[in-house]
Amino acid sequence: MKRILIVNNNLHIGGVQRALINLLGQISNDYEVTLLLFYSDHDSIKNVPKGVKIVAPCKALKYWGMSKNDAVSVKSRLCRGFWAAITRLFGRGFAFRMAALFQHKLCGYDAAVSYLHSGNRRVFYGGCSEFVIHCTQARKKIAFLHCDYGKINAASAYNAGIYKQFDAIAACSEGCRDAFLRVFPQFANNTSVVYNCHDYDRIYRLSHSYPVILPNAGLHILTVARFGKEKGIPRAIMAFASLGEKNRDVVYHIIGDGAQFPESASLISELGLTEKVILHREMKNPYGYMRACDLLLIPSFSEAAPLVIGEAACLGTPVLSTMTSSADEMITRTGFGWVCENSPDGIKAGLERLIDNPEMIREKNKELQTGRFDNEYAIRQFSDLINEVT
Repeated sequence: MKRILIVNNNLHIGGVQRALINLLGQISNDYEVTLLLFYSDHDSIKNVPKGVKIVAPCKALKYWGMSKNDAVSVKSRLCRGFWAAITRLFGRGFAFRMAALFQHKLCGYDAAVSYLHSGNRRVFYGGCSEFVIHCTQARKKIAFLHCDYGKINAASAYNAGIYKQFDAIAACSEGCRDAFLRVFPQFANNTSVVYNCHDYDRIYRLSHSYPVILPNAGLHILTVARFGKEKGIPRAIMAFASLGEKNRDVVYHIIGDGAQFPESASLISELGLTEKVILHREMKNPYGYMRACDLLLIPSFSEAAPLVIGEAACLGTPVLSTMTSSADEMITRTGFGWVCENSPDGIKAGLERLIDNPEMIREKNKELQTGRFDNEYAIRQFSDLINEVT
């Protein structure tokens, strides 16, 4: 049984972290897996399969996985602030080497995987790629990509030097791969695609454990996302408002939290939409709503490969998304829904088309209900990546 080390910053709620837990659930019986987390004090740790060994790095590196909300003590706030300041002043490489002075090398692995991309070198985020390069010994070193690389301001000679040291680079979609290669075309020969896994059994179970009953009259639209700038929630609210009379029999549900939540709440009030746009805050289990609603809306400015697309589709809920790096690949080609122009007018036009033709949603729902959803192809891609001789 091959030994794999996977390195990530934490298991906080987020797309990368959920994708990692889903992957662990699929591979933990086929490989001897060790998971190294910079910071592991989070409830999501209980979702890691029992067969996966969890280890921690040296003490200084725990701050690299600690969010501002995690830093509750004076000491942790000061230490995290120190490493953030060093990163801003001297770059991630210098800061990481300082933090890892007392980190012993982890040896004896067939593959060491950095599951988090390398972003802007002056931003206190990441470090997983540096850990795999400098602090592990493995026959093969692999870097995963879960972002639209052209949108994160990470094009630098430093990051090019980091990725050059990996034997293989794995993107979570073709669109994600293409975005990365537009920044670093020199890595075309060793960058492949490994799709994200889904825990379909868990999604089905959770959607039925807390069922949601919505009024039959009208159309129910849902967005499940963090309220971050790239997610485009305020413009989705504006697009909904601009529908005028066409939104009379439509209710827009939004599940999530984040920096733009107050702004979005104020916008809803100003537009007089408090009975038409319902904010549900963050939910540990949004799948009851996902199954009950008629349409999932993704109004994002940019995305890599959102897990929520496959989650909604497997529950029979079609998707309308703005055109992002992987939208055509994940929605149009799969038949999971529709893609609209990435603009407020595009969102409005996409919604109008479906509101005027609700039979399109009903037909797509029937198609999805009879679809087959599994992780076979994604696991085959992962297996090929691990077993390919470098």
